[in-house]
Amino acid sequence: MKIFEIASPQKIVAVFRSLHTDYVVKFFRLAFRRYPVLLLSAVLIVASSVLEVLAMNAFIPLSEISVGKAISGHNPLVALLTFLQLKSTSPKVIFLAFVVLFASRILLQMIGEKILTQVTSQWMPADLMAKGLANVLHFSGIQEVEAKSSGYFITLAGEEVHRAASIIATFVRFISTAVIAALYYVTIMSFSPIVGFGILFFLVFSMLSSFGIFKKIHRWGHQNIESSRIATSIFLDALNGVRAVRAFRAEEYVSRQFYDEISQHKRRVYLVEYFTFFAKIFPMFLLIVSFGGFILISTQIQKTAFDYAFAVTLLLLLLRFFMSVGEGANVLLRLISDAKSAQDITEVTEITRKDVLGVVVLQERIEHIRLSNLSFSYNKQDNVLDEFSALFSAGKTYAVVGESGAGKSTLLDLILKFHIPDSGSVLINSIDTRTIDEKSLRQHITMLGQETIIFNDTVRNNITYGLEVTQEQIEEASRIACLDEVIESLPNGFDTKLHYRGTNLSGGQRQRVGIARAVLRNPDVLILDESTSALDPKTKEKVLNNIFEAFRDRIVIIVSHDPEIRARVNEVIEMQATVKSSVDIFESHSV
Repeated sequence: MKIFEIASPQKIVAVFRSLHTDYVVKFFRLAFRRYPVLLLSAVLIVASSVLEVLAMNAFIPLSEISVGKAISGHNPLVALLTFLQLKSTSPKVIFLAFVVLFASRILLQMIGEKILTQVTSQWMPADLMAKGLANVLHFSGIQEVEAKSSGYFITLAGEEVHRAASIIATFVRFISTAVIAALYYVTIMSFSPIVGFGILFFLVFSMLSSFGIFKKIHRWGHQNIESSRIATSIFLDALNGVRAVRAFRAEEYVSRQFYDEISQHKRRVYLVEYFTFFAKIFPMFLLIVSFGGFILISTQIQKTAFDYAFAVTLLLLLLRFFMSVGEGANVLLRLISDAKSAQDITEVTEITRKDVLGVVVLQERIEHIRLSNLSFSYNKQDNVLDEFSALFSAGKTYAVVGESGAGKSTLLDLILKFHIPDSGSVLINSIDTRTIDEKSLRQHITMLGQETIIFNDTVRNNITYGLEVTQEQIEEASRIACLDEVIESLPNGFDTKLHYRGTNLSGGQRQRVGIARAVLRNPDVLILDESTSALDPKTKEKVLNNIFEAFRDRIVIIVSHDPEIRARVNEVIEMQATVKSSVDIFESHSV
């Protein structure tokens, strides 16, 4: 696509309609509703622009006085001075009015910009990041979150939040710029109508010829966001998988892959920055060249004395006008470039999943979980579960076993309401989980996976993970998980700081931290999904004995291929990869 191309007004309107700016409008409503002080900021900045144009009008009567002409009463500054009963014909009064008005303009702009910057650089990004993360954690489907790259969420919470917030600041400044440009144009038209009509022709031609730039920058804005996400994902995956990268001697491949992606991203960033700067500065360049040529040619043809006062006044007005127009073009291009960020941010900050938001708060202890004719599919075609039924009762331990792809993890996700069944139901104490509030449900059920997430924090904080408990409770959970003996060997006990991802612990030790974290929550239902696979046989036996004793009157569900665990639980549920019916795939027997 060409950068410079002439476009018809109809084509321009059609393209702007195709930009789908409804999400930008939605984002603006969200911002101004959440921060009404933004309106005050906009008023102050626009008022400062009006004061500037009013102050610049002082040069017109000053130029008229310098050449002995009568001062025009139509000048807004002269009219204001006359209204205030000041001497509107005095150069001193007019100059002092210019100083007062311009100083007031700067003061108002400083106050307005302070408010605008504080909202868009401090309050709004913090709120958007926090609300976006909270909504993703609370409402986004597990499958949806896992399908997106890590770079998507990293850039969304960082770069794109700031880009989206900057749209608000950019828009407010654009209003101010548009007002100041319009007022300057009216002033120029009143001072020299011929020049005013020439400017109008120039602006229309520039807009039509710059059509390709607007389209290209809009496309670059979309591509920049996507390439930033990809590059960030490559970077994070490389760091998280540095052992695998080195083991497979893929250092050069990963480095080259990252360089190729980030260099393309930075090239588009450069092009957007360059063309926005070009749009701002080029009109002034044309002005100086055209104005100088016009003055030289006109004085040469007419053989008249050059009116310096007229020329200088007109040049000042034109410079300020074209600076405003250039700034307006710069702002508009940034709006077009950053608009995609507003779309992504509004999608995250306004997440609602009415299909999973229950209204029943689960208060009583869970006595039984009944799975009744459950069917579920990830692609709406091939069922992972097909009319599956089972019953879990308090006071019993269960082992869920089966080959890979049998739906064991899916079954657990349905119990925890990470997914909603396509048909059938999960009944907690005879209450359908569709109607149960998710937060209250998970206060009663805790699931621990095979891979325990360890944070770059103390052992104590890794166990509590935000839970307010006593030291005695932490020590008891550690005892049940057989973590106490590990903690005794650490240099600072519970205050020992663990490395990111727990690299200063063995796999079995990390699992014991996870088990202590789960036990500490004292749930009615404890689910362990291959959570003891890294433990040695002796430790595993001890941990299981402790868990079965501590949860003897509750429900314990263990997903495992370990025959020893099958032999120790009360009931075994065997699942098959090809699910036909609950009769075919469900076998429950006492041990």
